[in-house]
Amino acid sequence: MGKDKLKIGELAKLAGVTNRTVDYYTNLGLLEFNRSESNYRYYSNVMVDRIKEIEQLKQEGMHLNEIKNKFTSHEVIDIQDLRLKINQLEHDIKHIAQSKDLTEARSLAKKDLALIKALLLFIQN
Repeated sequence: MGKDKLKIGELAKLAGVTNRTVDYYTNLGLLEFNRSESNYRYYSNVMVDRIKEIEQLKQEGMHLNEIKNKFTSHEVIDIQDLRLKINQLEHDIKHIAQSKDLTEARSLAKKDLALIKALLLFIQN
């Protein structure tokens, strides 16, 4: 077989998992394949990296349904998530800046008040 056509056993061996794991991931829709005329499933080399990524994500505590969503949601949702996070961060930055401005204003007000008191004492004497 060519490099781009891996049978289930070849894929499993290259990815370091069992045939059963490859079959399970395929049935869950985590792995893409092409059928031959003789009805065999053939996987591309890209699926080796996909399996390794799945295994890594599982090690990090991600559930298979979350992993499937990650692979099937494509980049559009990832970009939308990033935009939402950017908007939230911008909001947080504005809030922090406003808090900083208020803190600085209070600090200046205290200094101004102290100067006014000192001037009043100076004028009264």
